[in-house]
Amino acid sequence: MTEKIDSLQEKLRALELVFVQKLPSKFEEISAAMQLYIADRSNRDALVVLHRHLHTMAGSAGTFGFDAIGAQARVFESQMKPWLDQVVASHGELLAFAAQMKQYFQTALEALKTPAHDSAELPRSHAEETLEADSARLIYLVDEDSCQQQAITVQLEHFGYEVVRIALLKDLALAVATRRPDVIVIELIFPEGRLAGAEEIQKIEQLQRLRIPTIFVSKSSSFESRLLAVRARGDGYFTKPVDVVTLTERIDAILQRDVSNGYRILIVDDDTVTSKFYGAILRDAGMNVRLLNDPTQILGVMTEFRPELLLLDVYMPVCSGVELSHLIRQDNSYVDVPIVFLSSEADLGEQLLAVRAGADDFITKPVAPEYLISSLSTRAERYRSLRALIMRDGLTGLYNHTAIKEQLASEILQAGRNGAHLALAMIDLDNFKQVNDNYGHATGDQVLRTLARLLRQRLRRSDIVGRYGGEEFAIIFPDTTASTARRVLEQVRLAFANIRQHAEEVEFSVSFSGGVADLEASTDADELFDVADAAMYISKQSGRNRISLA
Repeated sequence: MTEKIDSLQEKLRALELVFVQKLPSKFEEISAAMQLYIADRSNRDALVVLHRHLHTMAGSAGTFGFDAIGAQARVFESQMKPWLDQVVASHGELLAFAAQMKQYFQTALEALKTPAHDSAELPRSHAEETLEADSARLIYLVDEDSCQQQAITVQLEHFGYEVVRIALLKDLALAVATRRPDVIVIELIFPEGRLAGAEEIQKIEQLQRLRIPTIFVSKSSSFESRLLAVRARGDGYFTKPVDVVTLTERIDAILQRDVSNGYRILIVDDDTVTSKFYGAILRDAGMNVRLLNDPTQILGVMTEFRPELLLLDVYMPVCSGVELSHLIRQDNSYVDVPIVFLSSEADLGEQLLAVRAGADDFITKPVAPEYLISSLSTRAERYRSLRALIMRDGLTGLYNHTAIKEQLASEILQAGRNGAHLALAMIDLDNFKQVNDNYGHATGDQVLRTLARLLRQRLRRSDIVGRYGGEEFAIIFPDTTASTARRVLEQVRLAFANIRQHAEEVEFSVSFSGGVADLEASTDADELFDVADAAMYISKQSGRNRISLA
């Protein structure tokens, strides 16, 4: 964790040095624009450039901790802004203004040459409780019942978890001290007492000042036992025999709480150093950030990157942020993507103009990293939730039929541009009608959710999974050939067939059949679905529970 924070600080300091190195040339640009305007007061282009440079200096200097430079630039910006509104300054006023700027810039540069400015405390964007990666996914299973341990372990391992079994309660504290698990699944009752499991968890939490998500299991379903689990801050309670599928759902939900959401943020700002600064802060918070310094490229980047939030500067060359916002909102595909302005613009009228252009928020530079992260996360999460209602299957949480088809068309285009491979798999549960007939639709739904969960866990994050309809699923494998996709899917098939499904007191298993095709079969999305679907039916006709290549 310390290394992570140090790494961010190093990046921010490196960007601060770049800012300092470029400062003389920035001052020269401002002075040059000023001289052009003094020479020709009808030169409105020079005036606009002068305003943009001062505005950028006001925001970026404060961002890097040079508050005095930023504040004075903002004063200069405020003083010259009336000139943009056709208020004509006299030649003497312009000369005096230019002299003030020159004097201040010289003073600022001299100050930078001698003692270091007081920016030693660069923004520490992440508190020390920054979320840890979920790579371990280690489960401690604490129970004296070896048969129960064995059954749960086998099932959890099918879902990709590492399980360490601990038979004796007294060994748990040492195990936690040696290696911290992601979740503890523990029996409530031990020979040491009816509350021994809960008491041991509380003891570990107090001694090690460590809060580990905990799920209790017990033969007792009484109110008293469940209340004890609640008071021990348990994250779940299951009665034996444990339904491992449901237990896995709970573990998934617990771990998902701590997984970085990885929101896709597009920063559009012509100031490369400042955009890199905020990009570093957002990446450190787990976000997927793309920087765009040329606003004319916005449409291509929107299509390729599919941002979940845009962070725009107000003043840029070629077009303003407000104009860019209007341009983005013209496309119905982006009408709901949050747009947030990050600018040193303090004029409420200008901010209101940005909001009317379709912006969702206006944040004034400089901004505390914690506030920026929180504000953007909230809006990106809301956008993602709304999109999920539209694009996701309500039962499994996977892409729905329409969305997976759109995803395939988009991925094929991208693969074509990059000359990359792409494979599509269609899979269908075997004899699923019998599951519904024999055990009811609620159990059938549980089977569908189990497969959806297994696919999400066993496949890469870049793979795209959708419920195509009924008991049929589609998987897009970017940068993958059909033979590789088939090999991966074979592992999923074997794991799924070994999962024990529960229906009241009955256990059973379900298999699936699949077909895989890649771009060698077709580069048309609809045709590729048909080819993969035909391969899947070959698997069905060949006896089911297998994967066929097109």
